Order: sequence, then structure tokens, then C-alpha cells
Amino acid sequence: VKTDILSNSKTENTLGTLNISKNTNETTEEVMSEDQDVNSNEKEEVLLPEDQFQVAFDNIRDKNWQDAKTSFEKFIEENPDNQLSGSAHYWLGELHILEKNYREAALIFAEGFQKFPNSIKAAEMLFKLSQSLYQVDKKVEACKTMEKLIIDFPKNKIIPQTKKQIMDYNCLENNE
Repeated sequence: VKTDILSNSKTENTLGTLNISKNTNETTEEVMSEDQDVNSNEKEEVLLPEDQFQVAFDNIRDKNWQDAKTSFEKFIEENPDNQLSGSAHYWLGELHILEKNYREAALIFAEGFQKFPNSIKAAEMLFKLSQSLYQVDKKVEACKTMEKLIIDFPKNKIIPQTKKQIMDYNCLENNE
């Protein structure tokens, strides 16, 4: 539960909190001016995992695709056991799809699901994995991935889209 400093309202937040205020920015600027020798890589290292993830996600929102990719790769490397690493795998895979690099996307989604099967993005990772596999001519694997999605996440919001994709990919015909 996150308490919003400005409105004192409580909202559910599973990814952590991000509080920005004028005082926080001034403090950061003061600390940075006191230590001119700190380069940008070292500054990033002192961020909490939630803040590091937020920076990467902000790069997506700002359409800074390469920075987002680099930030998510770094996040996964530095936070291999953090619950947000599942979501980081998902977004990194999405960035590879954006570049039409389906093979790399498939690897990222598969690794993300394998390491974080209970991630909030687990079902979506399987769905995107199936799409990526299909794009690299791995139809049987794509169909099996969608079957797993339906079995493991029968009530997920992505199931209707998955069933449509099964039909589109002709998965029900002779699984060659």
C-alpha cells in the first residue's frame, strides 16, 4: 500500500513507489555538486532496484528504446532474484520484438518465464514467447507454448487472445 504524500490517499502498488518532490530534486543536486567525480554509471549503481526499474520503464515511455534495453539488461544482471526481474524480462523481450529480433525476444521471454513463473507478467511472457517462436518458424513450439499458457493460467485475461492465436496459427491441425 502506497501513501501519497500530497493527497494522503492510499492506492495499491505492487511495483514500489516513486515519490518526486521539489526538495528531493534539490537534495540530489546538492549531493551531485558535492561529489563531482561521480560518473553517471556510479550514480545508477546506488539506485534501489525499484528505482532502477522505474528508470528503465521511463525510457520506454520516452521512446528511448536503446536506453531502455540497456537499462533492463543491467537491471536483470544486477537484480537476478528481484521480483521485478520477471517484468524486466517481459519489457526487454518487447523491445526485441519492436526491433523484429524475434529469436532474441524468444530467448528473453523463455528465460524470464523459466526464472519467474509466478511473475505478474508470466502469462504475457508465454504469449509473447509463442508469437516470437512462430516468427522464427517454430510453429509446433509456439502451439505448445500456448497450450501451456491455457493450462497454467486458465483465468488470465489473455486467454481469449491466446485461443484466437491458436486458431490463426492452425495449432489444432496436425501438429507437425
